[in-house]
Order: sequence, then structure tokens, then C-alpha cells
Amino acid sequence: MRPLPDIRAEQLFEEGALALAALWDEDAAMVRLAEHPEYHDPRGTLAYAQALLRGGDAARAERAIAAVLAMQETREQDAHFGNFRWLLEEACVTDLNGVEFMLDGLIALLHEHAATLSVSLAGAMRGSIALGLAEIDRLDVHSSYTNIALSDIANSVLGGELLGDARYVERGERRLDGWLAFTTASGAPHEFNSATYTAVDIARLAAIVEDTQDPRIALKARIAEERLWLHVAAHYHPGLAQLGGAHSRSYFDGWSGAGGYLKLLLWRVLGDAALRRETLYAPRSREEGHIGIALGAFHCPRYAERLLIAKQYPFEARETPDAAHGLDITSHLTESYALGTASRTYAVGEPPEQWPGFDSLHLYVKRDRAPGYGALYVRYVIDDKAPGQPGDAHGAADHWDEGRHVAVQDRNRAIVAYGLMPRIRPAHSCKLSIRLLGFSSDDELWVADRRIDAWLAPVAAGEPVVMTFGDAYLALIPLPQTDMGSAAPIALNRNEDTLTLDIYNYKGPPKSFWEHRSQGGPFFRGNVRNAFAIEVAERSAYPDMASFRRHIGAARLTDTTDAERRRRIEYASESGSVALTYSLRDMSLVERHHDGAVYAPPPARFGASGGGGQFLQTAAASVDLGRSRLVSTPATKWLFADDDAREYVVTNPLSDDIQFCLWTPDAEIACDAFGFGRIALDEVARTVRVDVIGEPPAVKIVRGVGLSVIVNGVEVSGGR
Repeated sequence: MRPLPDIRAEQLFEEGALALAALWDEDAAMVRLAEHPEYHDPRGTLAYAQALLRGGDAARAERAIAAVLAMQETREQDAHFGNFRWLLEEACVTDLNGVEFMLDGLIALLHEHAATLSVSLAGAMRGSIALGLAEIDRLDVHSSYTNIALSDIANSVLGGELLGDARYVERGERRLDGWLAFTTASGAPHEFNSATYTAVDIARLAAIVEDTQDPRIALKARIAEERLWLHVAAHYHPGLAQLGGAHSRSYFDGWSGAGGYLKLLLWRVLGDAALRRETLYAPRSREEGHIGIALGAFHCPRYAERLLIAKQYPFEARETPDAAHGLDITSHLTESYALGTASRTYAVGEPPEQWPGFDSLHLYVKRDRAPGYGALYVRYVIDDKAPGQPGDAHGAADHWDEGRHVAVQDRNRAIVAYGLMPRIRPAHSCKLSIRLLGFSSDDELWVADRRIDAWLAPVAAGEPVVMTFGDAYLALIPLPQTDMGSAAPIALNRNEDTLTLDIYNYKGPPKSFWEHRSQGGPFFRGNVRNAFAIEVAERSAYPDMASFRRHIGAARLTDTTDAERRRRIEYASESGSVALTYSLRDMSLVERHHDGAVYAPPPARFGASGGGGQFLQTAAASVDLGRSRLVSTPATKWLFADDDAREYVVTNPLSDDIQFCLWTPDAEIACDAFGFGRIALDEVARTVRVDVIGEPPAVKIVRGVGLSVIVNGVEVSGGR
């Protein structure tokens, strides 16, 4: 049995074991759901089995495991033969991801405790894993469904090795190669920047690194895990202890900045107490996975950890999760805030299916009072839904988005435009809702030249809504919207510490809009208009609120639509301009401009121009990053440069050989044929670390006194 690796892991394990013990139902031999104790949770039950086995209670652990095994569908004629029910009380398989999560737990238990479990139960677990792997193979989930695709890969590799079935191991490696190629073709993980699922992704790759018997697969998984750590570091604000937006799949703990799986993982790595602070913005901190995070061995590289804990501001992160469908993301981080957008609505699969749990635009700001930050997020809402209202668990608690959007962002300015999704059911209201969490009575709020301190407060289209929000100044400017009824309002409202700016397209009796049933057919003439511009500034950037209001008042906002129903919005102030052109027919992006120049998003580029760590993905033959220069085959590669730490990393994430030469202030390294792998130059430690698959390449030290070369962990003399 592996020892817990550190004191924070021990704390998480103890917390998780105590929480699960309190939920244990002796009669069912299962753990109940904390928020719904009438239901029993097989995932929590398998996690508790880990705690029981480590505590020496093998008899109870075996009962728990057997209870979960009994939830597998074993009727061959069933469409989901080999899958698992998500909850004990369900009559059949309803969530196809059940097989992935149950196999995650079963495989981990066998890896750690096979010698402790009875021969009969271990055999039953192997049989269950075999049925589950066959179901995973049949489902063959699309690579864009990142966390499930990576679970598929981890279960196929590790489950196949446990069973001695090379078919699944080979399938898992093939799918890992495919995921790396799919992700690299865009630049960032498709399921981008999620406060929940990015940690799941890292954990699954880390498990492969630790437990696979194949060093080739381990290296591929480690490089994929490293890229995910960099993805988190690119958008994480250490001063706020928050993952800046935009977010692909965001639950209430994500958009409110409360706890969550990623924060547990970051706390395990960084130890920052702010990652575990309580917040009143969410009804609870969903810190699932204590046991898994405690038991996991993770591989955050030192240079990514530096980027996590310290940034030079302003810090810009631009990545493309879905190049084929024009989805890219931007995060702009300063000392006091983090503003982020996604260029268009998140969707999964091919053809893509829109998923509603995302943040199209998100803002975190520092504030003096608890919990130390405020948050702004955006939703298109049907029938005035709000978090905490009765109804569907996701639609209510997680406040899912019910619209389609496009956006442009440059630094601290953005434009976001929304339209309706196809809709058949009647609705009594359709609105774009901009929601601020943590707006205090100390914050100052103006609409044009009117100071606002009473609610509701009407707003006219084009009137700037300007406020102090924590340590930032904030301006929101609603544009003229389509009125689908009569006198659809724009209104500010406040309920305790939540401020809302609602831009309605419809408010009236329940009504079906035939022209939006499919957004096609004989009635459709284009989507509704609903948009706003946003600008954020540090409080220190202006002498006072009056100065910031004058700045916003002098800005120009233009909004035109041509005969082809292409809408162009431009927002220009003295500090720069952004422009967005999109089609009202299909909500597709046509063009974006930053300061008058057409914006072409990079696959991935982030860092601060003043120094610190910088990263890019590029296919260019020659590129400068910081004080380094890379000349290479014109093929995709990753380059990281930290001039302050004097550390530089070149990664080839694909199988084709590249030729390259890396120049830095103190060294020059070259290689004529470098395949999948990475080369890390540390000028302080005077090392060149080479991690590759197969025969090591000839890495030449052209310049660099005293550099030692370490290939796959073994030091070689003089360089190769």
C-alpha cells in the first residue's frame, strides 16, 4: 500500500474519510449523497472503500465494492450492457459516463489493494472491468469530450494491463495519440479551463504516468499532463486564488468562485489557504474527490508551478480549444481582476452539440471584505430563472445558459452578443442577464449622469452603467435589443450582494415564437439582437470615479447591420477599440478587430511582456520568445521560456521528427531529428534534460559551458 505523499494529502484523506463515514448506510453498504441523502452514490462508495482498506476494515470495504458491482448492467441484450447505474435508486443506466467513473474507482482499488481483497471479489472486479471496457470501446466517445475521452484512455490502458489484455492497452495508446493530435490541432484542450473537469483530466493522466507498465505510454501521458498544468497556470490568478474565465463547463461552484475539484488539487500542490475559503455566493462548496486527490501522485513541472504562484501583470492568455469551429478564449489578468471571454458558444462532438454549462464572459475582482473577491458572469435566461430556484438541478442550481453567443476581447475591453437557441416551448420572458456577486453598499453606481441607489432602476439602450466593483472600475453598456413583445425593458436590480443588469428581448404572456422553432423554415429572418460592451480598469488607473466616467462617456459605440444580416459592433475609447462582426442568420463569427486590425487567434500563447514565464504553440520555422530563439522544421511544437529563472523547454507533442536549434543567452542546443518528447534547458542547474520515446536522438551542445545532458533520467557524458 502506497504511503500518502505529504501532509496536505494526509489532511485531505482524513477529511474525505470522515465525510464519507458520516454518510455510510450500513444496510445498503453504500455511501449516501450529502445533498440528497435519499440517494446512494457508487462513486463515493468506491472512494470510501479506499479509506476502509487503508484503515484495515477489509470486510466492510468488500461489502461496499460488491454493492457497486451489483449496479452494473449485465443483461447482454441491453443497449448499455456493461455500464453502471449512476445512483442505486435508478432503475436502469441513464448516464453513459457511469462506466468510466466506476472503472476509475475499481481499477484504482485493484492496483492498490489486490493482495488484500479476497480472491473471489478480486475476480468479480476483474470480470466487471472486462464488461466495462467492452462498453467503453462500443461508446468510443469523441475526443472533444475531454474528461470522458481521457477516462476512456486511462481505463483502457490500466484496465487492459490489469486484465493482461493487450487489445485494450493498444486501444488506449491509440486513443491517447489521437487525443494529443486532436488537441494540438487546435492548441488547447477542447473542454477548456473548467474548475471541475480540468482537475479530473489531470488526475486521469497522472494515474497513467504512475501506474502503466509501458514507459512509452507513461511519457505520452506525462507530456499531456504537463500541457494541462500549463493550461491551468495560464488562466489562474494567484492573488485572487481563482481560475479566470472563460470556462467551458461551469457549475455553480465554478462561476461563483467557491470550492471545487481543481481548487482541491491546487491546494494539494500549492498549499494556499485562500483556495479553501468559504463563500456566501454559492449554497455549498462542492469539494468532491478528497480521497482521489489525496491518493494521487501529480507531476506539475517546476516551471508551471512558478507560473501558478507568481505572475507579472498585465498577463495575457490566448488559446484556441476548437479551431475547426472558431472557438478561442482570452484571459486578461491584472493585479486586481481577471477578465475572460470565449469567442463563441461551447459545443461537443461532430457535428457539435451545444452544451449550456459554460461561461461566455467572466470577471473576478479583488475586494477588501469577505470572501476577498467579487464575480461577474453572464447568462441568457428563459422565464427569469435564477440560481437556487426550484426546477431542474442543473438549470436552477447551476444556472445554465439558454442562448448562443459570440464575443471579442482585447485586454480589458470586450463585446458580447447573444441570440436565442432554437425553441418550441412557450416563454414569458427572454433576457440576457449580467450578474455581479459581491456588489456592496460601499460600491458606487451610475447610469449615465444618474447616481443609482434605489431599485428597480431603468436603463436605456446605449446608456453606460458605470460602477466601482471591489478594487476595479467597471462599465457595462447595453446595446439596442430586439423587442419581441412591447417595451422589453433593460433594468438594474439588487438583491443583497447580487446586482443584475437584465436586457430583455421579451417580457409578457407565455408565447411560442414560431420563427425560432428551428431558426430555419418559412418564418425565420434572423436571430434576435442582444449585446453589451464591457470595460474594466484598475482603480489606480484613474484619479477617481468622475475621471473613469468621463473616459467611458467619451467612448464611441457603433452598431450596424447590412443587407446580408451581418451585424457589426465597435466599441472605441481613448485606450483602444474592439469590433465584432457576426451573422444574425446562424450566429457565426465573421470577423473581429483589435485596434482596427483583424484579429487572428493563436493556437496558444500566454505570458507577460515584462518577463516571467511565457509559452506558445507554433508551427513557424523561426520564433523569438523572451530572450530565446527557436529555429526548426515548420511543424507544431511547444516552447516555454522563463528568462528570470533561465529555464527553456521545447516539446514535440507529435510523432514526426523535427530538426531544431535553440538559442538562449548562455547556450545553443541543436538536434537533427527529434521525435515525440521534450528537451528542458536549465541554465542555473547547467542541465539539459531529454525525455524521448525509443532511441535517444543526438542532442548537440553547440554552446554552453559545463552543461550536462540527462536522457530519460540517465546522465550521459559530454552531450549526444
